[in-house]
This record gives sequence, structure tokens and C-alpha cells, in this order.
Amino acid sequence: MPRPTLGRRIRRRLRPVRARLREQRTDLRDVLAVRAARRHLDRLDRLDRRGPRGRPRTGDTAAVLHLYYADVWPALVPSLERLAAAGVDLYVTLPRQHAHLAPEVEAALPGTRCVTVPNRGRDVLPFLVVAEHLADRGYVAALKIHAKKSLHFGAGDVWRDQMIEQLVPTDPAILAELVEVLHRPDTGVIGPRGSYFALSTYWAGNADTVRRLVEPAVTPEALSRLDDPRELGFFAGTMFWTRLDAIRPLLRQDTLGFVREPTPKDGTLAHALERAMTVLPELLGRRQYDCDGTVIAPRAVRADPLPQWYRDATLAAKAEEADKAAKARRNRDRAPGTDPA
Repeated sequence: MPRPTLGRRIRRRLRPVRARLREQRTDLRDVLAVRAARRHLDRLDRLDRRGPRGRPRTGDTAAVLHLYYADVWPALVPSLERLAAAGVDLYVTLPRQHAHLAPEVEAALPGTRCVTVPNRGRDVLPFLVVAEHLADRGYVAALKIHAKKSLHFGAGDVWRDQMIEQLVPTDPAILAELVEVLHRPDTGVIGPRGSYFALSTYWAGNADTVRRLVEPAVTPEALSRLDDPRELGFFAGTMFWTRLDAIRPLLRQDTLGFVREPTPKDGTLAHALERAMTVLPELLGRRQYDCDGTVIAPRAVRADPLPQWYRDATLAAKAEEADKAAKARRNRDRAPGTDPA
């Protein structure tokens, strides 16, 4: 029997890879793009060591912004400027469609490192890629923020601006205090006040994945705390400061685990990681804090399943959608040639 050609052997080896890609609804280009992003970060690091590139690395604290909604960029610049003035290194992740914005970002904030990362898990996978690089390079802490809109929520812009203002205080002394708290070895996460939700919130679709994510890093006793999710919580909105050693076990995730858009509203790997990045430090015995922009304080021990302000905003968004639908129906009924009955 003739030996298969080289091309046929390669195609045979690729069959399971292609099958997995089809099953996960993931484009192979995303896998390659993540690898390219990691190489780009390494290249930037080598350039920094050779000589200054605008503003070289200044310390061991970084901020990572995922810029999916490009129109939000101007509103974010003041907060990033405050971070830079405080000695925080800036990283901006851009989806492919916005990669051309890198020169504009770097011109506005010299020394910013821009890297193109697929919008998988929305802002979660881009953060993990950069955070792993930061941890490998000896950074102690990182801020995770993103150009959030939460279009399904109705008050997404307000929530985003509030969280960023709380996490990047306008008072330099408060911001310096926040960074100092992060450098305490027993600190885990500092989140925005009012955004701490009970872990029982939409828990059913995420429980198994959260458990799988944290189990290798914690003791059986700590893991058993997940049996009562009402006693734990997470910072919803996925914006927070964290010590990188407190979330290090979560950083290396398979790109194929993040489904393509449009994603479900809950139950994906990204939703589980949103919870795990707060829960894991808690299970490791790290201290949790929140900040309202003026005061940094130990986080409340317990949270309501859904804060009242979140319920009110959700109800307002539904009412607005219903009002728009009713207006559309009235306009359609009044259109010429239509039967009002």
C-alpha cells in the first residue's frame, strides 16, 4: 500500500483540531492572534530593556484597558492620565477592527503599550493575555478596566463611568493610598463600591466552571465554601484592582474556551472568570477592599443577590424598550395604506 503523501498526513493530523474549532465556534485566526499578541508583548518588553520608548516601565503596577467601543476613548483619557502620573504603566488591548487606533492611543499617552487581541470573552481574554505577561515580568498588581456599555442593561455608560471614577480616584493622595494597599501581601482585590454581587447571582450556569477554575489552587476546606454561594461574592462589571499572584492560576486559559460573539448573557467561561477573579483571592485568604473614589475600606462581608440600584436600572431599561416598541407600533399603524384595525 503506497505511503500517504506529506500533505495528506498533515490534513489527517489537523482533523481533530478542525473538529474542535467547529464545535467551539472559534476561528483558528483567534488562536494565532493570541500567540501573536504574546510575541508582541515580549517584543515590547525587549525594546523597553534596550532603551526608552516614550515612557519606559516605571514600576511594578500596571493598568490594562480593553478598548472595544472606540467612541468611549476620549472619556477614558483623563483617568489614564491620572494613572500615568501616579507611575502606573498603561496597556491598551484593541480588537482587530480597532488595531489602527494604536498610533492615536500612543500619541495621546506616550509610553502606552498597545496590543491587538481578539475580542473573545469580550474584555476577559484580552486581560488574561496581558496579565500573564505582567506576572511573568515581575509586576505586582494590575487594574482591569474596559470600555463597557452593557447595552442590555440600560445604564451601562453610567455604571462604567462610576466604576472607573471609583477605581481611579481624582485625588492623587487617594490613588497613591490605593496602590499602597495593593502592595500589601495579604491584599487580594480592590473593587468599585456598590458593584459587589452575591455569588448566588446567576450561579447555576456558572457553578461547575468556577469550581473547576479554582479547585487546583485551594484546599478542600476552602473549596467547600462554594457550597453556599450566598456567603461569597464577586465584583460585577469585571473592573477591579488585583494582586497578580492572587489570580495567577486563572491567567493561562485556552483561547478555544471562549465562544464567539454573539455570546449568551450568562454561563460562558468569561462569566465564570468574572466570578473566579474575585472568589479565588477570597478562598486563598486574601483581604478584599472596595473604593468609592474617596475612601478605601474592607469590603462588606456579604452582598445582596442583586443590589436595588441594579434592579431599578434594569426595570427602567425594560420600560424604555417597551415604550420604544409601542411607539414603533403606533407609527406603523399610522402609516399611509395601513389598516388601523
